[in-house]
Amino acid sequence: MSGTASSGISLRGITKTYGATVALAGLDLDLRPGEILGVAGPNGAGKSTLVRMIAGEERPTLGTLTFDGKPWSPVDEWHAVAVVHQEPQLFPNLTVAENVMVGREGGSRQRPTLGPADAAVMDTLGIGTVRDRPLEDCSLAIQQRTEIARAVARDCKVFLFDEPNSALTAAESDELFREMGRLAAAGKIVVLVTHRLADFVAHCSRVAVVRDGKVRVILEGDGLSEDAIARQLVTESVLSAAQENAADRLHYEGAPPVFRTRRWTHRTAFSDIDFEGRPGEIVALFGVEGSGARELLRSLAGLERCSGDVEIGTRTGTSALDTLTAYVPATRQQSLYSNFSVGENLLVRLGRPQIAGAGYLLKTQAMKHLARDAVKRFLVKTGTTTQPIRSLSGGNQQKVAIAQALNCEPKLLLLEEPTRGVDIHSKAEIYRLLRDYANEGNAVVIFCTEVLEVYEAADTVRIASAGRLSRPLSVGDYDHVEQLASDIIVLENEHRSAALR
Repeated sequence: MSGTASSGISLRGITKTYGATVALAGLDLDLRPGEILGVAGPNGAGKSTLVRMIAGEERPTLGTLTFDGKPWSPVDEWHAVAVVHQEPQLFPNLTVAENVMVGREGGSRQRPTLGPADAAVMDTLGIGTVRDRPLEDCSLAIQQRTEIARAVARDCKVFLFDEPNSALTAAESDELFREMGRLAAAGKIVVLVTHRLADFVAHCSRVAVVRDGKVRVILEGDGLSEDAIARQLVTESVLSAAQENAADRLHYEGAPPVFRTRRWTHRTAFSDIDFEGRPGEIVALFGVEGSGARELLRSLAGLERCSGDVEIGTRTGTSALDTLTAYVPATRQQSLYSNFSVGENLLVRLGRPQIAGAGYLLKTQAMKHLARDAVKRFLVKTGTTTQPIRSLSGGNQQKVAIAQALNCEPKLLLLEEPTRGVDIHSKAEIYRLLRDYANEGNAVVIFCTEVLEVYEAADTVRIASAGRLSRPLSVGDYDHVEQLASDIIVLENEHRSAALR
């Protein structure tokens, strides 16, 4: 179904302002039934505002939305739109199945029952076996699949997917896109927002590139390729993070490790891990969900109980984990306080001597100076330090989350998927922050699920599989990311085979 301007959703002259900030500036776009429309754009381009507008979570300052030629008001027809957010918006006190059924309670006081269609969707997305588990006990990947299942199971007209597969494995992503294809084939309107250019090319009929609050170009047919999208996204010359890292890395030859573990063992996720990182080094832990990589990183932050020996700097045991490390989770909502300003979020981890005086009275002027300095130091793009944190783009919110941790001046910085759902410009700036921090004689460990992030950000990579760690690979030894990917696959398979013997 090709659709016309009067078939589907039409946005004309959509403008959205927040005070002096212009998020959308006269945007025009058609959303057609029967296809997957991709929306691409650099950080702060207005993509998230556009999604919220279609979902009815925001109202335009100016402009009109129509559906099949009639006024379209998702505020009134909220049941017609399903949204899969980049950060899962679920109910942790409910089970997986109950979250899938949220919104379909009707006027009955009884809880809705799980029907065959719901169960089939959950099984397809690999969460049928955990349907009765409380969501708060589930991993980020399961939470994301739960939100996807909730959207797919609803009989909606419009489906909006905002970075839907950022925490999914390759196989899970394939199944998700098959579901999206089935929705489009059934005549639904399907919109995909992602930073993975290959997903646009593989699954979208058209890709709208948004910059500065407007649709600058729509790519389709032979004109739709990764190179074409990338050229539209990059509007200024920027050195790649990998090039900068190679040029600027400081070497601490002969220096003792910043951290070291010996016989480090988790009750279920991994065992007998010997692991270390040196001053100036960024180490990537690579692995799919269930490999033990995420739990290993969290254990170094003191969030997973382990046995064995750990040493950071000159300290050992849990006191080292408590005082010399700082951790940034994969989900920004777990780091940021949505009701706080940008400045308050930047300073929230600082101790009393820096922000409070006698009687615990806050040093207001000192805090203003500290916040302004942090904005400059950590490359946060914001009008003022007093504006709400939720008004920032996703990439700038992530820089604030990392800045919180760096303000603690830890010896070991630990990050889960530090650029998940972040555009290429913010990625380069985040990698720059991590490199500068490492160059001060510290160590960084990042949990990665994408080889490209390893290649662009890390000096060394350790592959986790079946609760074991591979030998270290030096990223600088590889001229191409494809070569690194090949060796990672080999090591993953070796460990998996060894675990089965």
